Amino acid sequence: MNVLFVLPDQQRADFVGFLGRHPVRTPHLDRLAARGAAFRRAWTPSPLCAPARASLTLSCDYDRSPVRNNADNLSPAGPSFFRHLREAGWRVGTCGKLDLLKGHMDWGVDGRHAADGTSKLQQLGFTDGLDSAGKHDAITAHKRGLPEPYLAFLEERGLAAAHAADYAARRLQFPEQSIRSLYGSYHPPIESYANVAPTPLPDDAYADNWVGASALGLLEQMSGGGAPWFLMVNFSGPHEPVDVTARMRSSWRGVAFDLPYGRDNRDPDVQQEIRRNYAAMIENIDGWLGRFVGFLARSGQLDDTLVIYASDHGEMLGDRNLWAKSVPYEPSVNVPLVLAGPGVAPGRVVDNPVSLIDLPPTVLDGAGLPTPSSFDGVSLCSTLAGDSTGMPPRTHVTSGLGSWRAITDGRFKLIIGLDEDLPQKQLEVGDRPADLKGAPALLYDLSSDPHETRDLSQDLPDVRNDLCRALIEAVGRQQPEG
Repeated sequence: MNVLFVLPDQQRADFVGFLGRHPVRTPHLDRLAARGAAFRRAWTPSPLCAPARASLTLSCDYDRSPVRNNADNLSPAGPSFFRHLREAGWRVGTCGKLDLLKGHMDWGVDGRHAADGTSKLQQLGFTDGLDSAGKHDAITAHKRGLPEPYLAFLEERGLAAAHAADYAARRLQFPEQSIRSLYGSYHPPIESYANVAPTPLPDDAYADNWVGASALGLLEQMSGGGAPWFLMVNFSGPHEPVDVTARMRSSWRGVAFDLPYGRDNRDPDVQQEIRRNYAAMIENIDGWLGRFVGFLARSGQLDDTLVIYASDHGEMLGDRNLWAKSVPYEPSVNVPLVLAGPGVAPGRVVDNPVSLIDLPPTVLDGAGLPTPSSFDGVSLCSTLAGDSTGMPPRTHVTSGLGSWRAITDGRFKLIIGLDEDLPQKQLEVGDRPADLKGAPALLYDLSSDPHETRDLSQDLPDVRNDLCRALIEAVGRQQPEG
């Protein structure tokens, strides 16, 4: 068995075509879901890039991860799912924004993080590939004179200065108002979203097209030998800013989306343009998924390759007057998750709660490899195979960041420790949660209240207490890795 893992950055779960909730065009992902399984209640362990990806790499809950926010790095010499595959004889590759070592800012032109003479990428377990910076970090590195693969590519093309100048007008700056006061009110969208003008870059130099082309070349190299392979493709989009090429933007003219929920939408035209650009980035990534699958089919590897499509976290996209992620609401924590390939029964949509941290044990189990006892995730192989005779692999999943924690059983959702009087960005600050036994609790029924507007914590005390006990148990048994 081989594994192709396509991981966009900041794609919310409902922006996929096969769900039919928005006019998003994802024909290749739709076909993948038709021949595999799609999970409607997949959660990120933490709705922020570095913590989410570190928890995925370690297959551990947020409270046992050493990466608490985007300022933290994962130790390259510590535990790693990727190293387990390499030590089992696999070729293990990555391409694009890995976001596990971002604080070092030592990508290098080759993306191997070898500034000190030792490749941190190799230490993590990768045999092939490169790590590039995210959209904002690439510009920061460029300003500081620190080499990074994508900006080095733009330098060679004579496009780096124009790209940096374009990003200067796409700042990410959250409003200072609290998340409570923003709800239902009007506030202009921040510049990294409001600036919907196309990038000056040509299509072949656009970041996700560079990642896709690099990944396709890597896929061809890695699959040429006799060893099983794992390739993780980390696209930069649809993470803000919503910069798209002129070609990408032109195909979405006139497409109408639902406007953001819980917001005074007195600026409907710009909100439509923001969502069109966001959808255009997703459509572009979907095109690369199609190219990858096409190569696997032509090379005779598709039937023996598990294809996984997910995202590290979601995107508020103006809902509740919030942008980006970091908050415990569904657009931020609910992510797309589709798997197809060996051992996966076709055409299933699964409502059981699952987490991104379940992917490493699923891959190892599917490959017939042992799962380390340190993993918090559980294998989804029985669910993927269509086994409905036993208990689902999970009854709850959790997510957290800073001081708040959330848990869901797939229907009811409990949030504890959320300070709605804080500005959104401040929610990322902090380490351990407050005393969850005394913290305020919010309870929502996601089946009847998907927008999380009616707190049922006083109406359904038994449900609240059961979820609270499960959450306290999950958090209490966790200790950060060294």
